[in-house]
Amino acid sequence: MSPPVAFMRLLRDSIAEHAASRGLTVDFAHAADGAGERQIAQVRQFIAAKVDALLVVPVDAAAGTTITRLAQEADIPLIYMNNGPREDWVTGRVALVLPNDLVAGRLQMRKLAQMLNGTGRVAILSGHPAHAGAALRTRGVKEVIAEFPGLRLVAERAADWDRAKARICVADWLTRNIAIDAIAANNDEMALGAAEALEAAGIPTGRILIGGVDATADGIAAMQRKRLAVTIYQDAAMQARRAIEDALASIWREPVQQYDWVPFELVTDRMSTTHFAR
Repeated sequence: MSPPVAFMRLLRDSIAEHAASRGLTVDFAHAADGAGERQIAQVRQFIAAKVDALLVVPVDAAAGTTITRLAQEADIPLIYMNNGPREDWVTGRVALVLPNDLVAGRLQMRKLAQMLNGTGRVAILSGHPAHAGAALRTRGVKEVIAEFPGLRLVAERAADWDRAKARICVADWLTRNIAIDAIAANNDEMALGAAEALEAAGIPTGRILIGGVDATADGIAAMQRKRLAVTIYQDAAMQARRAIEDALASIWREPVQQYDWVPFELVTDRMSTTHFAR
């Protein structure tokens, strides 16, 4: 999986916790987004070590075909988590535990559109291009923008899920005097970077609405301080639990549905965030 930062840390900790509750041993390997060859090498090493199953958060869409083939040839259960190839059917013991990222983008932008009364200038901060979820979340945002004649996309840039990169990006937009009413970020880290840029520029909280995705601890804390207007809760514990249970069922050669969808949930600054801050 990707290095354990922000949501990926939640996912990693949830995997470790649920595995321990089932008496399982888990070995982790991390690769940066886009480092497909490194992840393929890690998969080869795990197969050589004769692991019972593979849980993979793909860091590069192009590497997915090779990873799937390696697992199929070794007849080892492969569970893609959080991100993965979107195919009609994959042979062998392969399953995908995924959130519907298209829905996340739609939920986020629909709430922002409502808060803007259907009129305003929108900027998008997208995740790493190698992650399918970034493209889907961005697509969902654009679909909603297209539904409102009063909304207009004025800026878009990839900030690779990174808070510092997002802060630099938004600061550049402000320097170039791009008028923005709302920023739709593909994750909370980039949303927080946007909020930091606005604060540094002296823009009052709430003048430019900011949306994130993941409902991380930092994202929820920022929402409680009104720095974020909306985020989308992504349940790391549920993803981890379903992935491990699907892996166990595959090991035992029990039927497993190929697509095991994990729902997103809208969180706004007007809601109690106690549930999401657990």
